[in-house]
Amino acid sequence: MGASQANKEKRRIYQHQLKVRERKWMQTRTTYASKKVQYEEAVDQSNIAAQRAYSKVQRQLYNARSLAILQNQEDFKKMLANEGMIEASAAERGVRGASVARQLVQNNANFGISQALRSRGLREAGYDAREVYGDINRDLKGQLNRAFGRVAIQPIADLPPPRPVMQNVGMTLMLGMGQALGAGLEGMPANSGQTSYSNTAGVTPTYTPPSTYNYGNTYPAGSF
Repeated sequence: MGASQANKEKRRIYQHQLKVRERKWMQTRTTYASKKVQYEEAVDQSNIAAQRAYSKVQRQLYNARSLAILQNQEDFKKMLANEGMIEASAAERGVRGASVARQLVQNNANFGISQALRSRGLREAGYDAREVYGDINRDLKGQLNRAFGRVAIQPIADLPPPRPVMQNVGMTLMLGMGQALGAGLEGMPANSGQTSYSNTAGVTPTYTPPSTYNYGNTYPAGSF
């Protein structure tokens, strides 16, 4: 009964270990699935934020170019107005030749300088925009890598616990019977294997065998 009870207890402990392992694995899978959902949401949000940042930079660059075009048009109109005023003033004063030409050249040069400065500003804005694009891209990659690091290693179920080693109930019973028999034999008295012929308790008779036996004539005369 001891071996049977021990085997029953081992089976109970083993089944409990299997249930704990299954529950732990289910909890791990649920946690990993939640992390995957959070990872996908983080990727979507990061991409949306990066796209918004790209759009903002592109809008700023487009506004700078539009403003440069408008300013260029205003400067061109101003150049034409100045040129007309120079020619009209020279005609009123009767000035001709190199003096008027120098004024016209200076007017055109002023317009060209404003265009050069404006073009330089646009180029610098383009350089700044590319740098901002690079910063946005690096920031996006960093966020994606950090988000992926939470789900990069997929969980694996633990190995099941080893099966318990059961005791042999029959062998244990035989060993118990053998031990009981040995203990019983050890407890018997030393002369328990001899037969007493005495009618008096506790007295052992003495017996002396005869030297010869006389069987007599057990056969009738003339038998042979």
